[in-house]
Amino acid sequence: MTDRIAPVLTVIAALVLLPATGDAETFRWVDDQGNVTYSDRPPQPRETGTPTPQTESAPEAKPAPQTTPAPQTKPTPQTKPMPEAKPAAEVKPASEGKPTPEVKPAPEANAASDTTAPEKAPEPLQRPRDAKATVPPTPIPRSGPTKVDELFELSGARVQLAGLLSRVAADLRPAPGRMSAAELATIDKILAQSLRHETVYGALRDAFRPQVDRPNLEATAAWLRTPVARKIVALENASSEPSADQKVAEYAVTVKASPPPARRLELLQRLDWVTGANETSADLVAAIARGLASAVSAAGPPETRLRPGQLDDRAAQVRARAYESLREVRTMSMLYTYQSLDDNELSEYVRFSGSDAGRWYNTAMRKALVGSIGKVVEQTATELVRAVPLERWARAALPTPQPVK
Repeated sequence: MTDRIAPVLTVIAALVLLPATGDAETFRWVDDQGNVTYSDRPPQPRETGTPTPQTESAPEAKPAPQTTPAPQTKPTPQTKPMPEAKPAAEVKPASEGKPTPEVKPAPEANAASDTTAPEKAPEPLQRPRDAKATVPPTPIPRSGPTKVDELFELSGARVQLAGLLSRVAADLRPAPGRMSAAELATIDKILAQSLRHETVYGALRDAFRPQVDRPNLEATAAWLRTPVARKIVALENASSEPSADQKVAEYAVTVKASPPPARRLELLQRLDWVTGANETSADLVAAIARGLASAVSAAGPPETRLRPGQLDDRAAQVRARAYESLREVRTMSMLYTYQSLDDNELSEYVRFSGSDAGRWYNTAMRKALVGSIGKVVEQTATELVRAVPLERWARAALPTPQPVK
């Protein structure tokens, strides 16, 4: 239930760092052969193809970094579909879970097990071994009010955060051959210190606590103790590990050869919509981009430093560029992660996520995750640009221009 950023972050450093050495503008164009180029200078007439690519670059390149484009891109992260997801009254049956925890969460667990008990417990599918390794074999016993730490254990947030931090560190580290061995050693040391799991976990927990709503928290914890929820969390924990990225890529090949049923895709789309998962991924990308841009801007000469509004605009640009890619990758990730669930189990997940408790948890986690990760990345990037000259980062982030044929 904690969002995982797919390997889309690799473009963020380039998108953020490139403008730092110039006039804070990024230009993008496509030549006659379809090659895409990002640069800190506008395209020359011979480098562009037909007028069509220029219509693409208008929202993405933003040659005029004033306030004009900002109102068009910024509404995207703010028009969160989560609140609008409330019309999903059809999935509200799971709201029965809300009063249950106030009396006893156990009956709710039994109710869910009636529908899911006949599931094929021995699951002869791909990753049961990975799943068992990431979730305790028995539910965490109930003893008094549920604590935030216990909720994070039940939901897999603590485990999944480790995978997220590993991906962030990989994307902040320069590509091989772009910096000296001494510089890379310094960078690795800073990343290991700044992105320590326990430190970031503490920041996430602190950001989540002010949003605690006791009835919804207990209802969420009650559902997470049910057999179907524990099975789902185990699958999410296993696929949150960086080593799962290669498995997802291999699985994508089989899906292209044998597409999933329309019913399956519809359930996953509903789950993505009701949880706001893709919006959370896009918000995380924007928060990371803003943190990087802020650190890079502060380290540069005064005349090139970005104001808060410009930083927000830069983050909105990156969010807009990554949004569709995130949607495609996330759909494939969900197909892989939940492949061992049957449609009834997946429908149960959708129903809970559309309940008051489910919407509360996903919204609170989204705010806490985006806020804490954004701050941590900004602090980490500040240390990185202090340790390694900004010019070295700009050259390392500069993508190799595509040859003009």
